[in-house]
Amino acid sequence: MKEIKQFKLFLILIAFNYASAQNTLTKNLNQENMIKHPSYIAELVSSRCSIELLINDILSFNNYENGTMSVDWPLNLLILEDGIQNFELRILPIKGATSISEKAFAKIKIVVREAIDEYVPQEEINPEIEINFTDKKNLPLYIHKGQFKSKTPYQFDGWKNSIDLSQENQEKLFEEIIQWNTKLKDIYANFKLEEYLKIFKSKNNEIYKTLYLNHLEIEQQNNSAFHPKFKDLVALPDNLYKLKLYANGKLVSVTLPYKLPGFTYDPKVKDENAMGFSLNVYFHRKEKGSPLEIIR
Repeated sequence: MKEIKQFKLFLILIAFNYASAQNTLTKNLNQENMIKHPSYIAELVSSRCSIELLINDILSFNNYENGTMSVDWPLNLLILEDGIQNFELRILPIKGATSISEKAFAKIKIVVREAIDEYVPQEEINPEIEINFTDKKNLPLYIHKGQFKSKTPYQFDGWKNSIDLSQENQEKLFEEIIQWNTKLKDIYANFKLEEYLKIFKSKNNEIYKTLYLNHLEIEQQNNSAFHPKFKDLVALPDNLYKLKLYANGKLVSVTLPYKLPGFTYDPKVKDENAMGFSLNVYFHRKEKGSPLEIIR
């Protein structure tokens, strides 16, 4: 009798474990199927250090402020197609320091979320990685490289087939890109919507797809590109900028210290009625001899 009871218990445990495994598999499959509009996110935390995040060799995010920082940063706009995506987390000293503090730390985790239905649970793509410096002394820079796999319902040409700008004359390339400094300032300061839509068409068309926007939301985004306080803007002097290549030479922009690549505009008079801004932009050249175009 005792052996029969033990055998029945054994069968019950097998059935329970099988059902549990099936439930887990079903749950994972259902969760994967529930994410119809994937939004890839880097969950970043840093303390007592500066950080830069590059996606596919393009600067996506930076923070140089002291203290503790936490942000969920979207990555889709730098993903052109399904497959393996590369990321690079750079950890640097805080402003004014020459080496990373031994008390500094940084964390990164890649997740995917449903962009439209907020009730769908997120999935972890890459487990959280924490980097500390208790055993790393006097480092001016620390780089962590990794990869994650993505799958989206869209594919972009973007800059995949663009010209390798590293092969061009860099002085002439800088002269060409710096012409956009006053051109873009004029568009924003004078609310030239039609010219804005034309210049940013390729960039916006792809970005709006990564955000899964409908026609009404796209129209709202276009109209919100201009702020009433963007008036009497002043472009920073051209000689403050430095040329910088990204995406293995396929993209180019200009940089200022502690800014994302692009141009910065200040109000002529700094008061509550005026506001400046920084414009993060990347350029590419579709084919040899064609002008630079904004693509991100």
